[in-house]
Amino acid sequence: MARARPSLQLAYMLLLYTVQRPGDVLTMDASRISEREGRLFIALRQSKTGTLLDVPVHERLAGLLRERLRQIDQEAAAQSGKIVARIGKPSPKLLVPSPTGKQWARRNFSRAWDQVMARMGRAAARKLFQEGLSKEEVREQLAENHRQRRDLRRTGIVRLAEAGATTPQIASISGHGIDYCQRIIDTYLPRRTEVAVAGMQLWEQHQQRETSKVVSIAATRGRLG
Repeated sequence: MARARPSLQLAYMLLLYTVQRPGDVLTMDASRISEREGRLFIALRQSKTGTLLDVPVHERLAGLLRERLRQIDQEAAAQSGKIVARIGKPSPKLLVPSPTGKQWARRNFSRAWDQVMARMGRAAARKLFQEGLSKEEVREQLAENHRQRRDLRRTGIVRLAEAGATTPQIASISGHGIDYCQRIIDTYLPRRTEVAVAGMQLWEQHQQRETSKVVSIAATRGRLG
């Protein structure tokens, strides 16, 4: 984030916190934003599947998004004072425009992303060399920490699962089928102590009002037989 220009910072946050594909993020424009009861929503139809979604905006993304909407309003106000020959209505303003103000070509966005990652990698390498690591050790650590733009979608899904969101809740945000979403969670959710502790805490909170009976496997088998 710190090494990216503001438009790419917003792209990063949109990729992570909307849990959408890069292609869909790059086509998002101001007309898709709505606000209900103080929360922003982004409406979109996924280009790959045709799934129609109304994605609630994470509070960490909301500030950047509101700032971008303010910029768009300022640009529109500045344009209204000029005489501009147009046919039809002006196109909605993109949330993440390219440096030319148009929609990013995928290859150009990928190139810009990779440039940011390269700058980050060089800074990380300098720090690791200062700590006394060998060239091979530095190379291994950089390879382990390399991130692609498409990694952010699955990262968001895993973070939702870690926060306790159910698979149907996650799928309603990401647009995946529930079964496929569960396979992503099964593959990428780390079996970490923090996850286990969070699960136990939920059980402990529920224990105070728990009224269910003891589960008898033998009795269940008897009924099924």
